[in-house]
Amino acid sequence: MKTFAVIGIGRFGQAVAKKLFSMGYEVLAVDSSTELINDIEPYVTQAVACDAKDENVLNALGIRNYDCVVVGVTANLSDSILITMHLIEMGVKQVVCKARNINHKKILEKIGAHTVIIPEYEVGKKTALNLVSNHFLDLLSLSDKYGIVDMKVPKSWIGNTIFELDIRKKYSINVIAIKNINNDNEVLINPTPDYKFKSSDIVVVVGEMMIIQNIDNGD
Repeated sequence: MKTFAVIGIGRFGQAVAKKLFSMGYEVLAVDSSTELINDIEPYVTQAVACDAKDENVLNALGIRNYDCVVVGVTANLSDSILITMHLIEMGVKQVVCKARNINHKKILEKIGAHTVIIPEYEVGKKTALNLVSNHFLDLLSLSDKYGIVDMKVPKSWIGNTIFELDIRKKYSINVIAIKNINNDNEVLINPTPDYKFKSSDIVVVVGEMMIIQNIDNGD
């Protein structure tokens, strides 16, 4: 099972840490604020109040042994950059950082962060797409052009198979999973061409966002 460390327990870091722990993962929470650490302690595996800018402190915590480290520090850009640099130099397998803006993101990527997100930017894009596509349920942006979308099954697809609809050729998208709207735990990965769509399906597709949002849902 993957292990996670979250550095910076603001609203973003707290949400990430709590969600990972609730999913059964081992989570270390790190922040310089004793108050924030006391608040998060019941919801993670371990919580430590310390200065994550100090490389010796990170070594003492065994940070290099975690599969993924999330850096949620953004109040001070130099702190964010220094912590990220330490993690990269220590050889952490996966470093995911929160950035305040595009310039901050570029710097973090430049020093080696594996994934950099701007939550407000991602939420803004998702909100805009949902406003024009009422059949979208969830969205993971892969770039400004491509994404992975959970959407209600288009009415014109119901009762037809993936092969009959020729989805890949017609829309230049791939169906990568089918979820049952009545059971979130029921997921069919990489459905075969003979899969016949049902009205209760949630379709997970990957492709160009402009194409996906223009798929007629029959509403």
